[in-house]
Amino acid sequence: MNPFRKDQTIYVQDVAMRVVRQINKFEVQLEDTRTGQLSNHKLFELMKQFSSGELLTQAERRHQAAGMGQKVRKPARMDHMSSAARTETHKRIDYLVRLHNNDSFSKSREELIRDLSLVAALRGDGRAPHVTTVYRWRRKLLRSNRDIRAVFCDFGKQGGKGQSRLSPEVEGIIHEQIETVFLGQKRSSAADVHNAVFLEIQRKNTLRVESEWLTAPGLRTIQRRLTELYAYDICVARYGEREAERRFGNYLGSRRVNRILELVEIDHSPVDLMVTDERGIVLGRPTITVVLDRLSRCVLGYHLSLAGHGTAAVFSALRHALLPKTYLKERYADLELEWDCFGWPEVVLMDNGREFHSDAVADALMNIAVNVEFARSRTPNDKPHVERFLKTFNYSFIHRLPGSTLSKVHERIGFKAEDDACLTLEDLDRIIHVWICRTYHQRPHRGLNGRTSMAVWQEGAAACPPQLKTNREDLDIEFSNVADASVQHYGIDLNTFIFVCPRLLTLRRMLPPNSRVLIKWPEYDAGQIFAWDPIENEYFKVPNKDQQYAGLTVEQAKAAKKAKAASEPTSPLSAAHGEAIVRQMTNDKLRDKQLKNRRKGARFANMTSNDSRVQNKSGQSLPTQDAEQEVGQEQPVLAEEYIVEIEAQWGEQS
Repeated sequence: MNPFRKDQTIYVQDVAMRVVRQINKFEVQLEDTRTGQLSNHKLFELMKQFSSGELLTQAERRHQAAGMGQKVRKPARMDHMSSAARTETHKRIDYLVRLHNNDSFSKSREELIRDLSLVAALRGDGRAPHVTTVYRWRRKLLRSNRDIRAVFCDFGKQGGKGQSRLSPEVEGIIHEQIETVFLGQKRSSAADVHNAVFLEIQRKNTLRVESEWLTAPGLRTIQRRLTELYAYDICVARYGEREAERRFGNYLGSRRVNRILELVEIDHSPVDLMVTDERGIVLGRPTITVVLDRLSRCVLGYHLSLAGHGTAAVFSALRHALLPKTYLKERYADLELEWDCFGWPEVVLMDNGREFHSDAVADALMNIAVNVEFARSRTPNDKPHVERFLKTFNYSFIHRLPGSTLSKVHERIGFKAEDDACLTLEDLDRIIHVWICRTYHQRPHRGLNGRTSMAVWQEGAAACPPQLKTNREDLDIEFSNVADASVQHYGIDLNTFIFVCPRLLTLRRMLPPNSRVLIKWPEYDAGQIFAWDPIENEYFKVPNKDQQYAGLTVEQAKAAKKAKAASEPTSPLSAAHGEAIVRQMTNDKLRDKQLKNRRKGARFANMTSNDSRVQNKSGQSLPTQDAEQEVGQEQPVLAEEYIVEIEAQWGEQS
């Protein structure tokens, strides 16, 4: 049996071959359409190649009348037809099938007309097609070797649709003006292009005799031309090539991981909420830094801060992610929260913020056996999960709280977030713990095939348990800023302070002349630094010579020292303790009437979520004197009621 017909074109290993003739029952002769070389092939081998995909037929056969020399075109497709064309196609095939089954084509013309009327009555058609039309349908079917696609109806190709009736010169003018006016400007319309085309044609007509004048197209013609432009080209014209690449770039999904903590993502985001102090005075919007596990989508840790999003915020978020959340049993004992996500990741994926690219962050992570990777610039899809979490965090959670600023300025209609704000940073931190532990980790996740993040984490933790690789004290040393300094006879001079201890001076004797030592200085505590001992290969603590600045941040200590130096010798400020000076400076800024100054005060006071976590003694914000007296007395009742209500609500949801 020969499945190949004479003169059929097939492709054998991408070579076009024409079927010449059948030699015998088992062989067929093919001709190379390019060189004309003849070759004999076994039918079994050709069918074997067809089954394996090495032999191809024409993807779209062109039905044509044999020997008629008619113009050929690709056959229509059912899925590309209009509804009217699809209905007409089914009608033609139905008539041909019914007439063929009734053997009507072997009868006389009068009998065929009678059968047509009968079929039309059975179908419920008001009028049967003309007998000549039916003959034409059947002739197309027979000439195409009974290819049913020959009788497909395609109204869309009738009447010259898609073919321009304008002269080539007018078409050139239209194309030129579209490139210049529509695609060459940030904002333009079809009317602008039409006016430009009209003026250009008028200008050219002044150089022609009246019998050769060009005809200007209508506005609708220009509008149709604009609808045919590529969306990418329009985006390039409107927003630039970078934005067009972002919108139309190929996104094949994020990098796959096979176990928990194989890759974690970290990023910052402003929180769409105004927070207050204990007296109800608005301080501004905090910033959250989130560490997210890619496989389970679990939040490993976060840091909430009114003091900005520098390296200190990155270190605090990473510290929270690495260590177990043991403070929950004491700090939030009434909530009975469980947050079992912790451990050392293999890779931390960051964006290109200045704080992430600092040597302190990269060196600290690699020192604790964590690799560092950076996402491509302006490519949020490199770390999509933490980006999507931050949107969910704001849109699904924060926007429901009092004092929310929402995400867009035009959405803040009819209210002021400052008037509704009643939650302190500590209240917000408490509610975030409830939302993460009881809602986010416990709800089905579409990216996890309907499973919850905590279920995926627990399954991954059973297979690859999280590891604790570095002691807490060593972790605090590593998560500090890096510098090098020379050791003088009085100690180390750093950040305008003197740090000295007996071990440091002993080390100075054992080092070569003019040697510099590597030091780590924590930004959250100006009372100490850590110096590297190259002999013992370890860091050791070097306290500040002036211990009145212990416990203050470096920024606070510098400001207090500067204020004392600028005061009069007889002023009480010159003899005041550094902590008291900072408290007074903070109170002055927090009492200011302008919000921007209160924001500076909150930043200066180092108000962060570290204050709510009893396990973290470092980085504590400095309480104000008024706050110490008024805590528990003037805190807005609305905040307490709202916290209780929303905690109960999320508890029921979980």
